Amino acid sequence: MTASSLIEYYRQFAFVSSVLAGFSFGFYGVLLSASAQHRTTNLAALLAVMASVAFLLVTLGMTFASAIAANLPNAAKMPSSVLAQQTPLSFCFLFGIALLFGAFGLGGWIRSRSLGIATTAIAVLGLVGAIVVLIPYLH
Repeated sequence: MTASSLIEYYRQFAFVSSVLAGFSFGFYGVLLSASAQHRTTNLAALLAVMASVAFLLVTLGMTFASAIAANLPNAAKMPSSVLAQQTPLSFCFLFGIALLFGAFGLGGWIRSRSLGIATTAIAVLGLVGAIVVLIPYLH
């Protein structure tokens, strides 16, 4: 693939990842301030911060790949070392999505059992939907 064809892909991927990293970290902050002090709160907070870190790694990787692509001539091929990083970064992105949905699902258990069941079911459906939507675009 040529560098010019990948620049926008890298930029958009970095942008989406950075927004999700900020959201995950914000959710982590909310969970830290929750009055309930039990394992579910702690686990949900841990999943949220892990998701934030996963998204930050994707943001860094895609931002620097975009910078490399922007500095190459239009018809130049992307270096194979940069292209080789795309698969691990895509899996890191999917892992961050799974962690974030996991934190969402656990978040309801902090309040009540019925809300926990509902948020877990919705999080599982959301995760399946996200994977179905994202798989064709990640490589």
